[in-house]
Amino acid sequence: MKREKVLKYFRQYDCEVFREGKRHTIIFNRTNEKVTALPRHPDINDKLVISLCKDLGIPKIQSH
Repeated sequence: MKREKVLKYFRQYDCEVFREGKRHTIIFNRTNEKVTALPRHPDINDKLVISLCKDLGIPKIQSH
């Protein structure tokens, strides 16, 4: 899944970029104060995206 699509989905659930690192982007969910790290690759594995959604406490993204 494209990284920009994942970031757009996260923003829908009140998640924002907390900071940019060299290899990861730290995402912060303002609603429940959960944090996760999103790799800085153009394509993100679908299973990883599901895991990141779980880390942030948001519904799973549909991959189609």
